Amino acid sequence: MKKIINIYIFKEMIPNFTTSLIVFTFIVLAGRILQLTEWMVNHGIRLSQVLLITLYTLPYVLFFTLPMATLLASLIAFSRLNEDNEIIDLKSSGISLYQILPPVVTFSIISYLFASLIAIYLLPVGNYSMARLLFEVAKSNISIGIKQGIFNDSIPNIVLYANHISDRDRSMEGVFIFDERDPDLSNTIIARQGRISSNPKQMSINLHLTNGSVFMVSKELDTSRILRFKSYDLNIGLSDIMKRFSSRMKGEREMSIFELKDQLKKIKKGTVRHNILTLELWRKFSIPFACLLLGLIGLPLGLMMTAKGRSWGIALSIVIFVIYYILLSATDSLGETGKLNPFLAIWIPNMVLGVTTFILLWRAARDI
Repeated sequence: MKKIINIYIFKEMIPNFTTSLIVFTFIVLAGRILQLTEWMVNHGIRLSQVLLITLYTLPYVLFFTLPMATLLASLIAFSRLNEDNEIIDLKSSGISLYQILPPVVTFSIISYLFASLIAIYLLPVGNYSMARLLFEVAKSNISIGIKQGIFNDSIPNIVLYANHISDRDRSMEGVFIFDERDPDLSNTIIARQGRISSNPKQMSINLHLTNGSVFMVSKELDTSRILRFKSYDLNIGLSDIMKRFSSRMKGEREMSIFELKDQLKKIKKGTVRHNILTLELWRKFSIPFACLLLGLIGLPLGLMMTAKGRSWGIALSIVIFVIYYILLSATDSLGETGKLNPFLAIWIPNMVLGVTTFILLWRAARDI
């Protein structure tokens, strides 16, 4: 009988989990897809590249939607069981809350393992592949998107104009560049010739200019100077070209656990960089562990839902999820600045969630 009940509850959670995961993942990806569509229409990015970028983004999205889906799977399942009086039937049959815990624990452990797989293996690979692909997209966009006789502004804070661009080798003649990337200076560059090249290792694009001048003016317009050159290289990093994607290309997010540990050995303890790497290392364990706690907390919360309370359950799940990530963001900031031990900072939200889960389970067990 217990085996049948466990299988029944486990199966009840699967469709809720699947639906929640798909919906939340689609919502998060929708904004990204719209941005990529705009790039495809206006900048000539191929559909295959759009699909690859979406694929590489999935681990990052799933890393944050998986805990939410786990919570909803448990909460909605037990809300439905409670609404249909099946919990009362179990109680009258002598089944206690602790006897219906195994399927919830099993489901939560599976979710935890899946989240760990994403955090430890798929997330670093996805982020690194994303950075490489975005570089190729940016490089292609630079060489193809720049048109002669037009002020090109596809690079943020840079305007580029060329009288003539060779179709054969992409060399330029009569080059004008207005560069506002420096917060203190505005640089206006005029050159007779120029050529576009790329550095895949450093993920940067180089504009090699010859026979020209650089006019440097402070943003307050109180100082200026002129630099004449025979040869001048203007380097543009990937983050300059793809600023709207820069949040996906932080170095520590591309590192594996072993790479993070190796970097931590080289950096002085107590520095901001050391704190950031420590936070990133333990985040790979703390957020997957949150899946385990959120799956368990869904049980007592679902039992608290009254008839027709499933919509309220979804709202409650979102509230819990938001509170968890607000707390995570707050402690993350404290850990990054060193005001709080990074290890402690990343685990405090789980500690709060764990205590809350224990109290709610204890109260629910007394009522069943």
